[in-house]
Amino acid sequence: MSNQNPFDSTSADSDKPKPEARLRKRMRKKFLIIPGLLLLLALGYNAVRSWQAASAFESRLTRLREAGEPLTLDQLQREPLAKDDNALTRIRRTQPATDELSQRLLEYQSSDEFRLLRPNDEQLQMLRQVLAEHKETFELYARAAGCSRLQSDWRIGAQPSASLNSHLEETSLTRAMFRNWSTRAGLLLADGETEEALQQGLQMSSLSRSIEHQPLILAYLVALACRSTSLDVIAAVLERGSLTDKQRQQIDAALAACESVEGFKQALASERIYGLASFRTEIFGGTLGSVFLWKFKLDACNYLDLVDEMTVWTESPRHRIDDSLKTLQSQSFGPLTSLVIPAFIQVRTAHDRTLARVRCVRLLNALQLQHPGGISAAADEVELPKSTETPDDPFTGASLKVAVAEDAVAVYSAGTNGTDDGGKLDDQSDIGVRISR
Repeated sequence: MSNQNPFDSTSADSDKPKPEARLRKRMRKKFLIIPGLLLLLALGYNAVRSWQAASAFESRLTRLREAGEPLTLDQLQREPLAKDDNALTRIRRTQPATDELSQRLLEYQSSDEFRLLRPNDEQLQMLRQVLAEHKETFELYARAAGCSRLQSDWRIGAQPSASLNSHLEETSLTRAMFRNWSTRAGLLLADGETEEALQQGLQMSSLSRSIEHQPLILAYLVALACRSTSLDVIAAVLERGSLTDKQRQQIDAALAACESVEGFKQALASERIYGLASFRTEIFGGTLGSVFLWKFKLDACNYLDLVDEMTVWTESPRHRIDDSLKTLQSQSFGPLTSLVIPAFIQVRTAHDRTLARVRCVRLLNALQLQHPGGISAAADEVELPKSTETPDDPFTGASLKVAVAEDAVAVYSAGTNGTDDGGKLDDQSDIGVRISR
């Protein structure tokens, strides 16, 4: 039998929590309550921010819809073209012949002679043989240039970044076409076929306007590169050919059409469509998107505002928006918009540089019309044409510059630095065209 007294107070006291233990227990409860409150605050803050971001994002989409701006590629396209009147259909049909011809011309097209459109005797022999075998290829190219416009059938898939492959293949094919076209122009000029070389240069210019309407700013950069190739051909014709007034009018009309910004606007509109698809499928729907959705939606708002601003700026010459572009680079945006800004500015710069070259070739053409006997190198200052509207330098707003030497004439823009470097075109300090006298 136990001797323990059930009423022993000492035993009862030993079962009670000590004051220190009770204090620790209360502290643990407080420490659990504080994180819980912080979590509730964080969730509440996230909910408020999510509502604000969603509201801001939807308001921008609503504004775009009310303005009639396209939000899908189907909305971007105009009335469907007849299949054979779509430049894209014609371009695709050239692929087997273009691939074969490009392979045979690969070595030549990496040479300085190709860049200058002046093949040497050995190259001329090879070109005559190869291009004679591909006469029908250039007939296909001419049919593509003769189409009224280009309409893309590219679609954005479930993973926008993965759906780019076929689109990039088409832009690569177009670039190869223009290299082959330029190769033929060099041969025509070497053989004295100036008129045919000019018609080919005009065809190239026409197709460069059509391919501006391929979606995305990447395709627009390809179109600008192709246009620059056509300018090289036309400038070479101006250097080596004797042209009629009618031919000069054709050149001016073709290049004036290249000053339109409609292709640039469509490129930005399609980029917005692609960007929205990327936000929705690859960002909003990801793991991080479900937690920090509001951050990504605010970033999407920044992105939409950026595209709107760049679109408005297409109507302004570079010298008027240069400070705004610099300010844009210094501002703080979401991470994805911050990545896009340099690309957009680069495209705008490429657009302005190509526009400057277009205007330089137009002015050179007008100068030759005004001075049929040649521009005198003795003149202190070349009188600019008065019969036509003299185009301004997009980088300065002033007149384009003309430099005349004993062996060459250069028409140039001050370029991105806004400084007249005396017609230094080789390192692109200035931008323009130079022909031998």
